[in-house]
Amino acid sequence: MEKPCYEHTTEFGKRNPYLAAIVPDAIENAMDALLPDAFEAALDRRCERVYYKYQSFKTDLREGIGEVAGVLFRVARHAYEKFHIHDLVFGVYHLALHHATVDAVDAVEGRTVQDQELINSLIQATDAAAAAYCPTRKELCAAAGISDADLLLLEPVTTTTRPAYAVWVDAPRQRLVWGFRGTTDLNDMLTDACASCEPYAGGYAHWGMLQAARWFAANELLRVRGFLDHHPGYELLLVGHSLGAGTAAMLAHVITNNAEAGRVMAGVKFQAVGVATPACLTEELAAGCSDYVTSLVLMHDVVPRFSIHNVFAMKEEMDATKWGDILADTLKDWAVPDVIENSATYKRLAASSQTHARNMRGAAARWWLELSSWAFSVRHYYGILMPNSAAQQGGSVNNTAAAATAETVRAAMDDARVVADAVAGVQQGMQNVAKEDVHEVFAPGGREPPSSSVNS
Repeated sequence: MEKPCYEHTTEFGKRNPYLAAIVPDAIENAMDALLPDAFEAALDRRCERVYYKYQSFKTDLREGIGEVAGVLFRVARHAYEKFHIHDLVFGVYHLALHHATVDAVDAVEGRTVQDQELINSLIQATDAAAAAYCPTRKELCAAAGISDADLLLLEPVTTTTRPAYAVWVDAPRQRLVWGFRGTTDLNDMLTDACASCEPYAGGYAHWGMLQAARWFAANELLRVRGFLDHHPGYELLLVGHSLGAGTAAMLAHVITNNAEAGRVMAGVKFQAVGVATPACLTEELAAGCSDYVTSLVLMHDVVPRFSIHNVFAMKEEMDATKWGDILADTLKDWAVPDVIENSATYKRLAASSQTHARNMRGAAARWWLELSSWAFSVRHYYGILMPNSAAQQGGSVNNTAAAATAETVRAAMDDARVVADAVAGVQQGMQNVAKEDVHEVFAPGGREPPSSSVNS
């Protein structure tokens, strides 16, 4: 990526071009005088990284994001029409039950590898694919076991549909290694997600990885050929993991099947080894490159098996199990009231609730009786002992006052009978409620509530 296009005239700007790009000219001299040189250099390196990230973002936005967004939209729309969320929630579960019922096993055809030399070469390729993840020269050299002079090219920054990569010399094995990094950031995830099928070489290819391979063929293949010319007799090993593995395999296929790329690499012996290579070619094209592409798959790793075709094939297999009918029958059998009625937990709760209800009814009745008795006593004694106004004035009790006192006593007795009748009614109502069977009221098949009629 290019450096800032303008030229600095001050010593500060020449020493720290990236820092000077964001510092006003008026304070350059002041910063040069105040800041130590080591601190200036550290700030300049930080500004350099920010500048490159900004330039990378502008390039991605201008050249790739629109096309990538279109591909993602097509993939998402097609997937939504075929696949719904309930397929993931229930369909996969019932498919797993079906596989367990029929004792399904992996149908992997092949033979055990006995060639120790081949095994060692694949282990070395796996180590090289891991080294490609290193973002700095120091880390990559340590991981690959090479010197800094043997690291010919390192591009740790990704762009849309182009992963990070590195080229180094593997002198003991007389070969150049071109390593492609796997998924590590948003740009890589966009490349992975662009799984639309692109017509290619009489078949179809993963759109995102095909774009990556074509970019490398157009922009870096000639430079790599120059490296090979400086190392006569060396072979070329393309390696990567995940996204990097798909890019390596696709680039090897492009070199073989593209006339221009084939002319650039004429006379060069090359091999591609992918660790967890994604599904990036249709079956016929993949079989055609088996002589120069090797894919390593660890047990049940989902990445090499994940593709739109396989997802829809799984959808068809799920539909064949008729999981929707099974789920509907299960819901009928597992009606919630039946579950509640037959559960031991519900019965314990029901018995406990009846006991608490009886205790609360007894406490409420006692409280009502005590309150009624207290109210009656107050009314009774207040009516009898209430002073007579005539007696206070004349000092004698006449017949009118006596009649009033007697009337008060009779009213108090009537109130007491009313209270007693009310308490008896409450107690009788509570006893009727206590006879109700909670299971019959709330469980299925319980008796219907009595119908009531209103006479107008």
